[in-house]
Amino acid sequence: MFSKWKHYKKRIEEGRLKELVSQWKWLGGYIRRYWILVAVYTGLGVSGSVLGLGTSLISRTLIDAVTGYNAESIAGAAALYVGTGVGQIFINVVKQRISLKIRLKISNEIKEDIFGQVLSVEWESISAYRSGDILYRMNGDTGMISNSILSFIPNVISVCISFGGAFVIMMQNDPIMAVIALAGAPITLLSSRYMTKKMREYQEKNQNLASTKMTVDQEIFQNLQLIKAFDLVPFFTSRFHAVQQESVKMSLDQNRFQSGLTVVTSLVGQVVGYACYGFAIWRLWRGDISYGSMTMLVGMAGSLRGSFSSVTGLLPTAIRAGISAGRVMELVEMPKEDRSKEQEAKKLLKKAGDSGLYLKMEDGAFWYEEDKPVYTHASFYGAPGEIIGLIGPSGQGKTTTFRLFLGLYALREGSLCIGVPGGESLSISSSTRCLFRYIPQGNTLFQGTIADNLKMMKADASEEELIRALKTACAWEFVEKLEHGVDTEVRELGQRFSEGQKQRISIARALLSEAPVLLLDEATSALDMDTERRVIANIVKNDPKRLIVVAAHRPSVFSVCDRIYRVKDGRFEETDGEDKKKLQSGSV
Repeated sequence: MFSKWKHYKKRIEEGRLKELVSQWKWLGGYIRRYWILVAVYTGLGVSGSVLGLGTSLISRTLIDAVTGYNAESIAGAAALYVGTGVGQIFINVVKQRISLKIRLKISNEIKEDIFGQVLSVEWESISAYRSGDILYRMNGDTGMISNSILSFIPNVISVCISFGGAFVIMMQNDPIMAVIALAGAPITLLSSRYMTKKMREYQEKNQNLASTKMTVDQEIFQNLQLIKAFDLVPFFTSRFHAVQQESVKMSLDQNRFQSGLTVVTSLVGQVVGYACYGFAIWRLWRGDISYGSMTMLVGMAGSLRGSFSSVTGLLPTAIRAGISAGRVMELVEMPKEDRSKEQEAKKLLKKAGDSGLYLKMEDGAFWYEEDKPVYTHASFYGAPGEIIGLIGPSGQGKTTTFRLFLGLYALREGSLCIGVPGGESLSISSSTRCLFRYIPQGNTLFQGTIADNLKMMKADASEEELIRALKTACAWEFVEKLEHGVDTEVRELGQRFSEGQKQRISIARALLSEAPVLLLDEATSALDMDTERRVIANIVKNDPKRLIVVAAHRPSVFSVCDRIYRVKDGRFEETDGEDKKKLQSGSV
């Protein structure tokens, strides 16, 4: 039984080692990318270690000169000591300045690179993660990665130089004292191995908890108005308190473990330090060494012990960086969106101006969970210039339909394409997203001005184009009355506007792109019926060839539809005759 447990434990450790190697291979890609900057940063760090060793040697000469052991060299030693000290001040200032520039450059570029990779991940994969978790990985974990890439190798080299330099000096001057200084090494190694294992566990728990905390905070402040309206402040205060208490408990547990280990290693270090100091005094008493040599040897012994502890402490640092790398790798190594047909889609967009585009699904099947299909053998067709209505109970697949059209999801079976009537076509993917504009039911406004929001679709749009789009969406009638017009601040989540106003601004933004297919997912639900009719009529008048697909419940929308599909039992059933008339009149 015991041998089985040892075998199982060995396999776990081997798996973790392979995982750590894999994580550092990934980090190595960034190290290779910035190897020149890392080398410069390493050189700056090494200069500090070399100057520290040099200062110890110079101080020995100076002390010996002052105590009369070597009085003739006092002037030169003092000048060298002062010069080294002053030089260190200027070198440190320059080093800090250069190091800051290198650190900022590497940190920002790595964050931008990872940010771009995460945004290009397939929606179906990334949607499984909580937004707060993603944010923490993008900021906290990425910060740890960039810091490790920049500092780990320089730290390894600096620590090795400090340890090697101190060891060589000690062996040349007093080999026995060098052995005494390293007497605590076995205990340091054992404690380091145990600490590494425990710190890995704590690091994983801390990072997962940090992600949870960010998710809770984000959820609370994004929904603060709702929380206040439902008088849920005590409930969410309690939830926030529970997460904070869990964080406190974990921090105290970690501190208890570290404190116990620190006591043991510190006591061992203290005993070894006293032994070195006592041995040096004994040699001075015997006349074997000078007072300056004693001071230098005691300092070097402390440096040797500290450097050895730093060497053993590099592994936990590597593990922490590896854990952060692993968490980011989970995101960036997920399947990326297919953008291979982007140029073909842009060519199709140009041709759409003459004839418009059709949208066609044949024998489509889709499911989130395999035993719960949303579609089975579903077919759909929308021609240029048509207004197609989608109707059906909530949860039957209307929003999923739009996600498929936008290439956020892909059909499991069947085909879905868009093309020019009688001409070329493309299968729907993320590459064809430029052919669509989507307006959901909820708020889609971002911080900035109204103009900033509109120009997301067309960065070089003139003020006349902005006003024209707002007029088409029946939004200019309230925007022009605002104090700053299109330059009015939207504020977070569009708080200063009503739902109907936000919807009309969102519609104006979509129209500014002039995409040949417009998807409205309950996008006019907050408008009165008269405004709703005017908006849809304006959209059709603005571009008669545009295909419009509308998911709605109100008869006022269906009254302007050319055709209506009922989403039912995993299929699209086109209504006709009496059923269509009833829907358009609102009698069903």
